[in-house]
Amino acid sequence: MYHLERKTLELQNYKEEICQVHHFEVGTLLHYNYPIKVFQVRSKLDHNVKKVIKAYYKDSTYDDKKIVKHFLSEVAVLATIHHPFIMSMDFMGSFPRYFAYVMPFYEEGTLTKVLPSMHQEMSDEYFVQLCAAVNYLHNKKVAHRDLKTDNILITDKKVVIADFGLSDILPTEDTMATKRKGTVVYMSPEQFLKRPFDPFKCDMFALGVVYWCMVFKVNVLNQDTMEPMMETVRTKLSPTSIDRLILTNLLEYQPEERLSIFELIFLMEESCFSHRIAKLKGNIQVFYSYLCVT
Repeated sequence: MYHLERKTLELQNYKEEICQVHHFEVGTLLHYNYPIKVFQVRSKLDHNVKKVIKAYYKDSTYDDKKIVKHFLSEVAVLATIHHPFIMSMDFMGSFPRYFAYVMPFYEEGTLTKVLPSMHQEMSDEYFVQLCAAVNYLHNKKVAHRDLKTDNILITDKKVVIADFGLSDILPTEDTMATKRKGTVVYMSPEQFLKRPFDPFKCDMFALGVVYWCMVFKVNVLNQDTMEPMMETVRTKLSPTSIDRLILTNLLEYQPEERLSIFELIFLMEESCFSHRIAKLKGNIQVFYSYLCVT
């Protein structure tokens, strides 16, 4: 078992399956895209205790080295981040048929699910929380690289960023990337070009797409035909709207013109979001160092 307080990853090998080891019984299959399977489980000792298991299956027909690398890359990121608005990892290990880790189960589902019923106060609250989480990740030199509404979970009136399978820990802020990752519509324009790009600025573009979905209460992936996002911003939002200002600066085609997370939070502190940010800092003092913008 890997305990989060340790400083190094120790992948323990188990001779039994994960449900046998931890006394779980399998519930609902949440996601399956070979070789990754995500399913809900509950404790045999207390059915009120629910968890989610993410398993990377071992198979001789698949490149095991890629599976191991992908799995260890994800848990390495999860082991370094501890934040109220970011998914946590309980424990992990290698089992007879797969590598797997256990995480909390969030009853309320994804941000995608609640988009149609979102009201202004909820949208503002969730967006401030997302900014706090992204600020923390970027300060830790972690680029998520697959921010989208399906990867943002809802629990107890707060958001939790999940699915770090494509994330990277980058040594410096100047580190550039060449490999494209993530869902196509959430990729920034520069990710389609052959030249190196800044993964942090790509996260900011994806955050802009997420906020666009929150403002217009629709998931862009469900649109059969959709006019360009920036055109929707220009035609449907007032020129003086803070939403228009934020979206215009996050969905900017040129990455060097796009806001960083620090600049975005600074802009929000000078606007109608300021009371949300103040409330967040006041209510979660124990996490203040994660949320502050300085």
